[in-house]
Amino acid sequence: MEKGNFIAFMKQAKKPSGTINGYTKPVNIFEEFLQSHRRGVRLHEANPEDLRAFVDWAAASNRNAYRHLLAARTDYEYKRLADMKKSSCESMEFIQNETRRLREFPKVDQDSVKKLSAIGISTVNQLLREGSTLKKRQALTRASGAPLHSVSELFKLSQLSRLPGLKAVRGRLFYEAGLDSLDAIAALNAEEIHRQLQDYIDGTGFARSAPTVSEVEVTITMAQFLPKDLI
Repeated sequence: MEKGNFIAFMKQAKKPSGTINGYTKPVNIFEEFLQSHRRGVRLHEANPEDLRAFVDWAAASNRNAYRHLLAARTDYEYKRLADMKKSSCESMEFIQNETRRLREFPKVDQDSVKKLSAIGISTVNQLLREGSTLKKRQALTRASGAPLHSVSELFKLSQLSRLPGLKAVRGRLFYEAGLDSLDAIAALNAEEIHRQLQDYIDGTGFARSAPTVSEVEVTITMAQFLPKDLI
């Protein structure tokens, strides 16, 4: 890692001093992992598979992979490696969704959540894995007794939660405004999505402001980047 230049980049980006001080060591640990476990590659040579391997290694080692990837994402931003920055975001959301509970989504049928939990589907990633196709969601319906429309709603909210910033209320806003899939988001430009969200808020009184156009641009970029199925 080019420590001096990386620190200068963070200072220019107006990162707090605590963040700057806290990011260099996690990046070093990630690079040490690459050297020891992933063919001896350098940080700028890593690929998405290396990130996923790091997540697995960190989990087995009881390390905070999220913090390390947050620092690595900033380093990839500094190095202008856009795809690795996006892969870092993908891995970070994956980590969060390993423990994020379906019951945390606003306005979902909690009885259906309990029925899914009874058959071992209680987290976002569990539903994304076990309900990745309509046929699988129908099987979950038969096994749990939860209505298919509730399972499908939970699955769509889970897919949206793979995107940075689309978790609780904001994820619900996208869902209710008809932007309920990665494809629906990826197909539009930021101005169109912003207008669709704002029109929905104005027409329904939804208690949340629309994201800015710049925020929507990030959402679209990630929706276009992510594979449809959880890896």
